[in-house]
Amino acid sequence: MEYLVLTRKYRPQDFNEVVGQKHVIQTLMSALKNRRVGHSYLFAGPRGVGKTSVARILAKALNCENDVVENPCNECETCKAITKGSAVDVIEIDGASNRGIDEIRALRESVVYNPSSARYKVYIIDEVHMLTKEAFNALLKTLEEPPSHVVFIFATTEPERVPKTVLSRCQRFDFRMLTEKEIFTKLNSLTKLESINADEGSLRLIAARAEGSIRDAEGMLDQLVSYAEGQITANDVKEVFGFIGKEVYIKLFLGISGRNEKVIIEVIEDVIQRGYDIREFIYGWLKFIQRLLLYNLDIPDPTSVEINKELQKLAKSVSSKFLTAVLNLSTNMERDIRNVPYSQGFLELLMLRMARIPDLADINALIKEISESHIEDSSYKRAEEKLEKFKKEFPTDVTDLWKRIIETINNTDGKNFFKSFLREAKPVSFSSNSLRLNVPESHKEHLKEDIDLLKEACKETLGFDIEVSIVTSDGPVEETIRDDPLIKKIKEIFNAEEYI
Repeated sequence: MEYLVLTRKYRPQDFNEVVGQKHVIQTLMSALKNRRVGHSYLFAGPRGVGKTSVARILAKALNCENDVVENPCNECETCKAITKGSAVDVIEIDGASNRGIDEIRALRESVVYNPSSARYKVYIIDEVHMLTKEAFNALLKTLEEPPSHVVFIFATTEPERVPKTVLSRCQRFDFRMLTEKEIFTKLNSLTKLESINADEGSLRLIAARAEGSIRDAEGMLDQLVSYAEGQITANDVKEVFGFIGKEVYIKLFLGISGRNEKVIIEVIEDVIQRGYDIREFIYGWLKFIQRLLLYNLDIPDPTSVEINKELQKLAKSVSSKFLTAVLNLSTNMERDIRNVPYSQGFLELLMLRMARIPDLADINALIKEISESHIEDSSYKRAEEKLEKFKKEFPTDVTDLWKRIIETINNTDGKNFFKSFLREAKPVSFSSNSLRLNVPESHKEHLKEDIDLLKEACKETLGFDIEVSIVTSDGPVEETIRDDPLIKKIKEIFNAEEYI
């Protein structure tokens, strides 16, 4: 008797046997029950999740000799013929090898003929995205107005490559990746049906590595049956498929979180020496860190078979921010490592950088520390103290201020003519950075010659630099002083009285 691999032997034959696509199955069964059958369907999703199997089951349900039913009987001749792949009216086409316009033209010519024995002529086109643009264009008219006896079922792993004009004419069903729990349950059932002796750890490893594909998982189990003598163990899985055990990732993570550079280098060296594929290692590392982050945040892992107490404890030993930072550094690792000539050195460098994450300051902590140090309050108090001191020491009367400046100048040696000219000057206004003087026209040029001496005296008196401007006036300056806006403002702020 011909040997059938597990994938073919246990291919789902009715909707109840399909694993993990409840949303798709429920919709199709309801449509069949209510006779709401579409003329074209698009099944989109990753590899090995049941797209083609569901297409065949739908073809059987449409053509079952017990009328259109929710679930095929698998006992009538039509159902059996479709199961064997010998049904004339169910045509399966590989889109990758029949992608040209000539093949689609031949299909268009055949659809006009009635089915030979079945109720519907069903065309199942796998990997439909591989059709050429011209082939899709040739198919459009048929999809828009197909004969009543024709049903198209398209399957694809890349729906984005299917033209929108085709998508709009189909009912789309998105198949999802299976969870590890669903795959583990299915594998466990198969081992019992086939009397395969496999421990739980090996099945969990297969479920984790299948990446949501039940077909891949069944293929791996089939290969292990041929390899193992007696019971299939977790070590057999690692040996055959080159899986990297979680103990490697745990040791590496402990080295990173403990900032033990020696351990980090040792782990990477061991991975390279054992001949593990670096991309495989990176993939496992990403999944490992992602799972730790879920455990740290107390979020149930929907793909995991059960809670791993060891990983849960490890995840709680660090902060979620640390795990997020590690995951962030790891995300682009596979892409970046392709562009470096020495992948081992790059990997070691990146892991050592992760060990330095605790050195990076938390910006929120810094902000909190600054806020709690009351830097703003203390700065404000110091400024307030300086202002009070300035108010006490600074003369509120501009005339008194000018007298103090004159005293400073008189204490200097020489420049007697300059000093005599200044005695004739009258202060007009003063601000925080400017002093305005009114002098007779005859003195103006003489004073400008020694203006730097006057500025130096102002700085010595006030403690800071100011600008000095000189104006001339033939009449008294008292009214000019009173009307100056700055003088009015000073009088208002300091509640000053006039002194003449």
